[in-house]
Amino acid sequence: MAVTQTTNVSQRRVVYGANVLVQIIVVTLIAVGVIYASTDRGQVDLTRTGANSLSPKTVGLLRGLEENVTITAVYTVLSEYDERAQKRQNTVDDLLKLYESAGRGRITARMVDPMKDRAQLPALLKRLREKPAYRDEAAKHEEALNAFPEINQQLMTLVDQQLTRIEQLFAADPALQQSQLVEIAQELNRLKQRSELVNGDVQKLLAADLPQYGKAVEAVRGYLETAQNWIQAVKNWVEGRTAADVGLSESAFSFVQGVSNEYQAMKGEIDDLLSQTADLERLKLEELSDELNRWANSPPIIVETDREAEVVPFFEVWPMRQDMMAATDGDDREFAGEQSISSTILKLTQKEKTAVIFTRFGGPSPITPDFSQFNPMQRRMPRAPFGVLNELLGDENFVTQDWDVSTQKEPPTVEDAARTVYVIFPPAPPPQTDPRRPPPTPAISQDDIQVITDAIESAGKAIFLVRCSLREVGGSGSYEFADYLRTTWGIDAAHTNLILRFAPSPENSDLYVPRRPPLVIDTSDRNARAQMTGHAITEPLLASNAGFMAACPLDMVTGDDAPSDATVSELAVVEPSTDIWAIDSVFEIENELRTQRGTTRKPANRVPPFNIALAGEKEDQRIVVFGSVEAFADAMIEQPGGFAFTGGGLVAYPAYPANPDLFINAVHWLTNEADRISVGARRTEVPRLDKLEEGFWMDFWRIFLVGIWPGFALIVGGGVWFFRRR
Repeated sequence: MAVTQTTNVSQRRVVYGANVLVQIIVVTLIAVGVIYASTDRGQVDLTRTGANSLSPKTVGLLRGLEENVTITAVYTVLSEYDERAQKRQNTVDDLLKLYESAGRGRITARMVDPMKDRAQLPALLKRLREKPAYRDEAAKHEEALNAFPEINQQLMTLVDQQLTRIEQLFAADPALQQSQLVEIAQELNRLKQRSELVNGDVQKLLAADLPQYGKAVEAVRGYLETAQNWIQAVKNWVEGRTAADVGLSESAFSFVQGVSNEYQAMKGEIDDLLSQTADLERLKLEELSDELNRWANSPPIIVETDREAEVVPFFEVWPMRQDMMAATDGDDREFAGEQSISSTILKLTQKEKTAVIFTRFGGPSPITPDFSQFNPMQRRMPRAPFGVLNELLGDENFVTQDWDVSTQKEPPTVEDAARTVYVIFPPAPPPQTDPRRPPPTPAISQDDIQVITDAIESAGKAIFLVRCSLREVGGSGSYEFADYLRTTWGIDAAHTNLILRFAPSPENSDLYVPRRPPLVIDTSDRNARAQMTGHAITEPLLASNAGFMAACPLDMVTGDDAPSDATVSELAVVEPSTDIWAIDSVFEIENELRTQRGTTRKPANRVPPFNIALAGEKEDQRIVVFGSVEAFADAMIEQPGGFAFTGGGLVAYPAYPANPDLFINAVHWLTNEADRISVGARRTEVPRLDKLEEGFWMDFWRIFLVGIWPGFALIVGGGVWFFRRR
């Protein structure tokens, strides 16, 4: 039974009034939310590329900080017409706000403009001077500089006495004014003038806002070396000679001999002071000061902890564009502020360094360019094949080094490295003398292999890069570390198999043809069906694309043959597929493609599933094995995947952005620091929407958001309530 109940006028007024009140509250909350989001404390990034926010990796780094960090950018715009300088200043200012917001109280970021407030830079230098790392840095410099005035005063007293004596000799015998005694007087006067200049320079350097102890010591050393050379020259001039030999009277020559003897008495004190300053270099604080004082032409960013500081130079924050065609805004530089600042924070806060040793047997260095092959006519500097990876490791505060076991049998020692990770490359085959024959087997001996494996066992951390060794494609037919991986870690590298991608032939559906690119296994390609797993190394990269070039399968040894103390985990797996398999003969496929325009899978071919990356661990040791060497070469890391329109114009984005992070995350996992985040470059410049110049429009939007918009909602709501009330 339904009951209809009619509300009276009073009840309707209450209902309508409550409705309007709720609407006013909702609109007000929305307005407050918009206002909050427009501030630096409440930014929301709605761009597809996330250009208006820090990368998750940087955010993780900042939230893991255990000490306070101050970031100061010393930027100015010398002319209001310099739009490029204004754009750069705005871009850096926006980034600093993002750091401060994500730092949750650990990050203090600000922009300093020396043109508007000249007191800020001296205050910054004073703060740096008081940091513990630099407080006693100049102690030895001060000690040497305090000893200098007394020695110099003795030297100048002696010079004045000798100049007076020379004038007396000239007065007694005018003919001496045509002798070599004149040159001696000239040198003494030059030494006196040099002393006056040095005294003035030292006083000026020490009276600066930030005393330049290093430069002062350099000035003193240069002066004392000049005096020392003068003393030695006089000694050499008089030794073994007579007055007649040099054309002087006996009294004049006796004077010169006395000069030599008197200076020899001082030579010991000068030598001692020179020895005292021999190892004194420029102070770190002075280097910071020099960088900061270049703000007019090369504006720097300084990152500080409570203990020390590091300057991020202009050329790192704004490197030259690699592709000048992308410089649609007229700026020949691109923005890499997040990469450089985050790397500097990591360097200052992570005290224990890890050495990454690129280990090879023969062949060119993977990380050092071969300048012997430089051709000036090509106008291109030589590059190392893994140079980009090497730079990224340096940005992550790793110390890299090259080790060629064919020339050095002992592992290199990296100073200040708390741990070491070895990256093992396949041995390079000897030079091919006859191109018609298969490549010779690498000349690495069992003793050399033992040297490398002993180093790995000692460090307990290694990355193996396995290369497909089919002789038909330039391989050696063997992999020298296969037995070690199989027996020690239970990982079997099927190095005589090459993974290829295929697609149905358009001419015959029963046949397959290589699919472009046939040698790359792409984790985001559905046809390839390669996937990364949920391992600590790969889980952060599941949404990113990785590519494995010229890969070979990796198997887990099972049964009684598997070592009982090793645990092997999957990192990247090629899932079951009908259009991908591993071959052991290239000639056979080439012949079929030539004769029947296609090929088919043979019983001898390896079929997925199989792994292309594995991780192993036991007790305090860990290794990672990748079935591809080329995956981390520059050619793969820098390979463009396409183009996108951004605020900076049409820019290329990488085809395999996960590759460098995959390697870096592997190093972090090996060192039991899987929570350490590798910070990638953010080079694509996208204009920000939260930057409004002070003036009419800034004032308008402030008034509109705070007053007009909420007031309009209140008036509309009140009007609706009033008319309904009637």
